[in-house]
Amino acid sequence: FFFNDTATTEIYTEQIVGSVRCVQETGTIFTPLEYSYVGLTEELAKEKHGSENIEVYHSVFTPLEEQIIQRMDHNLNFMKRKSYAKVIVNKADKERVVGLHYVGPNAGEVMQGYAVALKMGITKEDLDRTVGIHPTVSEEFVSLHVSKSSGQSPEKTSC
Repeated sequence: FFFNDTATTEIYTEQIVGSVRCVQETGTIFTPLEYSYVGLTEELAKEKHGSENIEVYHSVFTPLEEQIIQRMDHNLNFMKRKSYAKVIVNKADKERVVGLHYVGPNAGEVMQGYAVALKMGITKEDLDRTVGIHPTVSEEFVSLHVSKSSGQSPEKTSC
Protein backbone atom coordinates (compact mmCIF):
# COMPACT_ATOMS: atom_id res chain seq x y z
CA PHE A 1 0.00 0.00 0.00
CA PHE A 2 1.40 3.38 -0.97
CA PHE A 3 -0.01 6.59 0.42
CA ASN A 4 0.98 9.99 -0.85
CA ASP A 5 -1.22 12.07 1.44
CA THR A 6 -2.49 12.33 4.99
CA ALA A 7 -6.14 11.74 4.11
CA THR A 8 -5.47 8.40 2.43
CA THR A 9 -3.32 7.23 5.36
CA GLU A 10 -6.03 8.18 7.87
CA ILE A 11 -8.77 6.46 5.83
CA TYR A 12 -6.73 3.24 5.65
CA THR A 13 -6.00 3.41 9.38
CA GLU A 14 -9.68 3.99 10.21
CA GLN A 15 -10.68 1.03 8.05
CA ILE A 16 -8.35 -1.27 9.98
CA VAL A 17 -8.78 0.29 13.41
CA GLY A 18 -12.55 0.48 13.03
CA SER A 19 -12.73 -3.30 13.16
CA VAL A 20 -10.59 -3.64 16.30
CA ARG A 21 -12.20 -3.25 19.73
CA CYS A 22 -9.76 -4.03 22.49
CA VAL A 23 -9.38 -3.50 26.22
CA GLN A 24 -5.82 -3.61 27.59
CA GLU A 25 -4.81 -6.06 24.90
CA THR A 26 -2.16 -5.86 22.27
CA GLY A 27 -2.03 -7.22 18.78
CA THR A 28 -0.68 -6.87 15.30
CA ILE A 29 -2.39 -7.31 11.96
CA PHE A 30 0.22 -8.53 9.52
CA THR A 31 -0.67 -6.86 6.23
CA PRO A 32 1.81 -5.36 3.75
CA LEU A 33 1.68 -2.24 5.92
CA GLU A 34 1.37 -3.63 9.45
CA TYR A 35 -1.04 -2.33 12.11
CA SER A 36 -0.34 -2.80 15.81
CA TYR A 37 -2.12 -1.61 18.95
CA VAL A 38 -2.19 -1.83 22.70
CA GLY A 39 -4.98 -0.69 25.01
CA LEU A 40 -8.16 1.06 24.04
CA THR A 41 -9.37 2.38 20.72
CA GLU A 42 -10.31 6.06 20.64
CA GLU A 43 -14.00 5.10 20.65
CA LEU A 44 -13.69 2.80 23.67
CA ALA A 45 -11.56 5.34 25.56
CA LYS A 46 -14.30 7.96 25.13
CA GLU A 47 -16.96 5.47 26.24
CA LYS A 48 -14.98 4.44 29.31
CA HIS A 49 -13.51 7.81 30.42
CA GLY A 50 -15.82 10.37 28.76
CA SER A 51 -15.09 12.30 25.55
CA GLU A 52 -14.12 15.41 27.50
CA ASN A 53 -11.32 13.48 29.25
CA ILE A 54 -9.68 12.00 26.16
CA GLU A 55 -6.91 13.62 24.14
CA VAL A 56 -5.29 12.07 21.11
CA TYR A 57 -1.76 12.87 19.96
CA HIS A 58 -0.93 11.69 16.46
CA SER A 59 1.45 11.93 13.54
CA VAL A 60 1.54 10.98 9.87
CA PHE A 61 5.11 10.54 8.72
CA THR A 62 7.34 8.86 6.14
CA PRO A 63 9.37 6.12 7.84
CA LEU A 64 13.10 5.92 7.18
CA GLU A 65 12.68 2.80 5.03
CA GLU A 66 10.55 4.79 2.60
CA GLN A 67 12.84 7.83 2.57
CA ILE A 68 15.80 5.93 1.17
CA ILE A 69 14.00 3.78 -1.40
CA GLN A 70 12.74 5.51 -4.53
CA ARG A 71 9.52 3.97 -5.93
CA MET A 72 7.48 5.30 -8.82
CA ASP A 73 3.87 4.82 -9.84
CA HIS A 74 2.70 4.18 -13.41
CA ASN A 75 2.92 7.96 -14.14
CA LEU A 76 6.53 8.06 -12.91
CA ASN A 77 5.63 10.02 -9.77
CA PHE A 78 7.62 9.22 -6.65
CA MET A 79 5.64 7.26 -4.10
CA LYS A 80 6.23 7.11 -0.36
CA ARG A 81 4.36 4.93 2.10
CA LYS A 82 3.15 6.93 5.07
CA SER A 83 2.92 5.68 8.63
CA TYR A 84 0.53 6.74 11.39
CA ALA A 85 1.20 6.85 15.14
CA LYS A 86 -1.45 7.65 17.74
CA VAL A 87 -1.36 7.92 21.53
CA ILE A 88 -4.66 8.16 23.43
CA VAL A 89 -4.51 9.69 26.91
CA ASN A 90 -6.90 10.23 29.80
CA LYS A 91 -6.58 13.93 30.71
CA ALA A 92 -8.42 13.36 34.01
CA ASP A 93 -5.68 10.94 35.14
CA LYS A 94 -2.49 12.99 34.57
CA GLU A 95 -2.61 12.16 30.85
CA ARG A 96 -2.21 8.44 31.54
CA VAL A 97 -1.85 6.56 28.26
CA VAL A 98 -4.86 4.33 27.63
CA GLY A 99 -4.08 3.31 24.04
CA LEU A 100 -1.37 3.35 21.39
CA HIS A 101 -1.86 2.58 17.70
CA TYR A 102 0.63 2.37 14.86
CA VAL A 103 0.40 1.65 11.14
CA GLY A 104 3.76 1.15 9.47
CA PRO A 105 6.80 -1.06 9.09
CA ASN A 106 7.63 -3.48 11.91
CA ALA A 107 4.48 -2.56 13.85
CA GLY A 108 4.58 -5.65 16.05
CA GLU A 109 8.17 -5.00 17.07
CA VAL A 110 7.47 -1.34 17.73
CA MET A 111 4.44 -2.02 19.92
CA GLN A 112 5.98 -4.74 22.12
CA GLY A 113 7.83 -2.35 24.45
CA TYR A 114 4.92 0.05 24.65
CA ALA A 115 2.65 -2.81 25.78
CA VAL A 116 4.82 -3.24 28.87
CA ALA A 117 4.93 0.52 29.47
CA LEU A 118 1.14 0.83 29.20
CA LYS A 119 0.65 -2.00 31.67
CA MET A 120 3.01 -0.17 34.06
CA GLY A 121 0.92 3.04 33.85
CA ILE A 122 2.91 5.22 31.46
CA THR A 123 1.82 8.86 31.04
CA LYS A 124 2.28 11.31 28.17
CA GLU A 125 4.89 13.08 30.31
CA ASP A 126 6.83 9.80 30.60
CA LEU A 127 6.82 9.50 26.82
CA ASP A 128 7.91 13.14 26.42
CA ARG A 129 10.85 12.63 28.80
CA THR A 130 12.06 9.55 26.93
CA VAL A 131 15.00 9.96 24.56
CA GLY A 132 14.08 8.36 21.25
CA ILE A 133 16.45 6.00 19.51
CA HIS A 134 17.26 7.74 16.23
CA PRO A 135 16.53 6.89 13.49
CA THR A 136 13.69 4.51 14.28
CA VAL A 137 9.94 4.68 13.74
CA SER A 138 9.42 3.92 17.43
CA GLU A 139 10.89 7.30 18.37
CA GLU A 140 7.77 8.88 16.86
CA PHE A 141 5.83 7.95 20.01
CA VAL A 142 8.19 9.91 22.25
CA SER A 143 8.03 13.04 20.11
CA LEU A 144 4.28 13.38 19.47
CA HIS A 145 3.07 16.93 20.05
CA VAL A 146 0.14 17.50 17.67
CA SER A 147 -3.22 16.73 19.27
CA LYS A 148 -6.44 16.17 17.39
CA SER A 149 -8.13 18.90 19.43
CA SER A 150 -5.52 21.46 18.28
CA GLY A 151 -6.77 21.22 14.71
CA GLN A 152 -3.16 21.21 13.43
CA SER A 153 -2.16 18.88 10.65
CA PRO A 154 -0.50 15.68 11.92
CA GLU A 155 1.57 15.52 8.74
CA LYS A 156 5.28 15.59 9.55
CA THR A 157 7.51 17.35 7.05
CA SER A 158 10.95 16.67 8.58
CA CYS A 159 12.57 14.35 11.09
